Formats: sequence, C-alpha cells, structure tokens
Amino acid sequence: MTPERRADVRILYGDPALGTRRLYRQALVSAGYTHLREFESLEGFADLLHVAQPDLVFMDVEMPGGDAIALTSNLRHGRLGVNPYLPIIMTTWEPQQSLVRRIIDSGADDLLVKPLSTRALLDRVEAVGLNRKPFVVTSDYIGPDRRRSDARGGSAIQLIHVPNPMRYKLTGNPLDPHGLQHEIMVANEEINRQRLRASAFRIAFVAEQIVPVYKSGLTPDDGTLAMLNDLITSTEDIQRRVANTELGHVGQICDRLLQAARQIAEPGASFVYTADWQKPLDLLKTLGEAVLAFFNPDRDAAALAGEVADAIDRYRARKAAQQAGQLPA
Repeated sequence: MTPERRADVRILYGDPALGTRRLYRQALVSAGYTHLREFESLEGFADLLHVAQPDLVFMDVEMPGGDAIALTSNLRHGRLGVNPYLPIIMTTWEPQQSLVRRIIDSGADDLLVKPLSTRALLDRVEAVGLNRKPFVVTSDYIGPDRRRSDARGGSAIQLIHVPNPMRYKLTGNPLDPHGLQHEIMVANEEINRQRLRASAFRIAFVAEQIVPVYKSGLTPDDGTLAMLNDLITSTEDIQRRVANTELGHVGQICDRLLQAARQIAEPGASFVYTADWQKPLDLLKTLGEAVLAFFNPDRDAAALAGEVADAIDRYRARKAAQQAGQLPA
C-alpha cells in the first residue's frame, strides 16, 4: 500500500484534549494519512459530516456537546448523515462493562482503550479499512458481526458486506460519488429486508412468551412488560418501513396489532386477566404469526413455529445461566 493511497482517505477525528488530537495527527500524517479534519465537540456534528464527507470517523466516547454513542446509533439507523455504513472507531479511558455494551449496541466498528500507542491506532485504522467485519441486522441492532466464527454455526442471520469507500481507496480502486450512492442504496434495500424479517420474528418470539403469562392470571412482571414494549417497538418499526410502499397492506395488520398491544400495555403491572382480554391477547399471537409468515413466504408455518420455539429455548437457557452466575448479565 503506497502513502499516496492513504493520502486519499478522508479521516475525521475528535477528542476533547488538544494534546491528544495533536498526537493523532502526528501519527496519521507520518503513516501517510494527510486528508484529516479534527473536532473538539459534537456540537454541529451533523453539519461537519456533510462538509467533511469522511471515509472514517474516530472519536472519544466522552466528547462534549452531545452523546457520541447515540450519534453512532442514529447514523447506523439512517437518522444522521448520508452513509449509514461509515466506519466508526471509539476511544475511552474507562471501559466499564455497561459502557462497552452501549458502544457495541450502537453499531460502532471498534473500541480503543487509552492511552493509545500510535501502532495500535494505525493497526485499527488499517483493519477497519481493509478487513472490516460484515454487518448483521436484528430487530434492535445494525452493525458489524461480532460473533465468534465458531458461534455462528448454522445461524440464519445473513451477513451483509456494506460499502466501505476507505477500502476502495486503499486498494487503488476508488468509487466515484455515484458509484458510492448506488452501493449505499443496494445495501439499504438489503438492510431493510433483513430488518423487516428480524422485527417480524421478534414480534412472534415475544407474543409466544407473554400471551400465556397474561392468560395465566399472573401479575405481569417487569420482564413481561419490557417484552410487550419490545413487541410494540418492533411493530412500529415495520409500520414505518412499509409506509408508502407496495407493502402498505402489512401496515394495516400492524395497526390492528398495535391497537391490541397498546390496549394490553395500558394497565401496566395492574393488569388483571378477565374474559374481556382474551380477544386482544389472541390477536397478539395470531397477527404476530401472520406478519412473520408474510416476511418469510418461502417457509411453512410449522418450520417458522419451530424456529421461534428454538429461539425461546435458547433465550431461557441463557437467562437461567445468567441467574446462576454462569454468564454475565
């Protein structure tokens, strides 16, 4: 790889400390990365993205003027910038477990713990540029696939190779703006398809677990209420994604599903089962299965039901292991 190719890569980096930003600049310039722009605050970050049009962003988690983790999540979900697949590396002095979990869930590519050596910084920049992980999509996550290769097994989650302009530049095959936009559009379509299927699966997964709880007459606990809120969120996600498309009629099913779910959610922990609740509870399960079937036209109902049951078994086994202290919460 020649320095000239590195010079084509646009890098946007941020840190609250001027001295740290100077160290970053010195390390990057010495390696041949000269198309650099720095920032010291997240104020106006959306405008900065538009102006700088970076191929890579790295920034400290504790940047003032905003929430770096929330910004990353918004970018991955298409609510910020024009490229949801922009590589993002974060840095932190204090990698507490809760913070690391938030960073992972945001869809960031990598996390570097300070103090950084220049070698570690350059190695990670190069790794994201040349050997970036493919993306996966679930009902609540869009970002790099972090599973171990031996843990993927026969997973049905599809890997998506998203646009990475940095790789094109480093390998001497840069994309023009129209080519990049085309790749982003193609990836967006695949992400949308996968997200619809994932949200549909989440609805069926949740309904299968909470409907028996509500019908049993037990008081819904915090876990049950949280799962019901997940179902509502997943249904709203599908509703947004199919609006003004040829799938608009699925939105009508989602309307009915949301009406039933919100009706059940309204009493909260004070819910008391009576015969009047049977219809909305049955609707949760029936309509959830209908939405799942719609987004999986190549699968029969028995196979889908078996997949949901298997997922529930894995979920319950994991929860049991966590409660026994065998896995982190």
